[in-house]
Amino acid sequence: MKLFVPCFVFCLTLTPQLSHAETIKLLIQEYAPFTHTDPKTGEIQGILTEKIQEILKRAGDTSTISSTSLARGLNSTLNEDNTCLFGFRRTVDRENLYKWVGPLTNDTWVLYARKTDTRVLKTLEDAKPYSIGSYKNAATGIQLSEQGYKIEFSNQDEDNPRLLVNNRLNYWIVSESHGMVLAQQQGFGNDIVRAVKYKTMELNMLCNSRMDKQRIELYNKLNKELDNDGTMEKIMRKYGLK
Repeated sequence: MKLFVPCFVFCLTLTPQLSHAETIKLLIQEYAPFTHTDPKTGEIQGILTEKIQEILKRAGDTSTISSTSLARGLNSTLNEDNTCLFGFRRTVDRENLYKWVGPLTNDTWVLYARKTDTRVLKTLEDAKPYSIGSYKNAATGIQLSEQGYKIEFSNQDEDNPRLLVNNRLNYWIVSESHGMVLAQQQGFGNDIVRAVKYKTMELNMLCNSRMDKQRIELYNKLNKELDNDGTMEKIMRKYGLK
């Protein structure tokens, strides 16, 4: 005689179950169009903001969200329970300090140049003799500096469009879409041009290392679910990236 096992008993084993809902403290860096504060409403928006909020909604968790600097965000996430910072690269020096959700999306990084610059770069290596703008604590700038590139670190990435256009830098290493948003906001969108592609990078969410393993597993499962059910594509279309 076969026993009938109700689906709900079996299904409980398919998805990580959380013992109780949590309020997660979400932190972002100003990184439009992925994460940013709307200057008119003060609302935090962006492609990844909407994706992460949907992940937490499906997980049954609530959240607060605020914007901060990279250094403060990394420090808060390192030391404060139930705190996560997103859209960032997963690097060797960060790997074991945090728990990870992602990849959330891909981000293409480039060197921007002045439109009037006549130099032709075939690869990033061709830019090694020249000054390249980055900003404090930026993983890409730090890694390129360690590889012998002449990286100039500003206090914030928002300084670099002006420095580039005013001939204080030869190039600017930055996310292609984020860099253009910054340049356009400052009125420099028509003054810069992509000189060469660097690489495509994955953006992730990093969370405090004490966060429950099951919660991280569920967030990762839901992240893939949003990619597969068309939700992420819909969000990206909203921001003009599809």
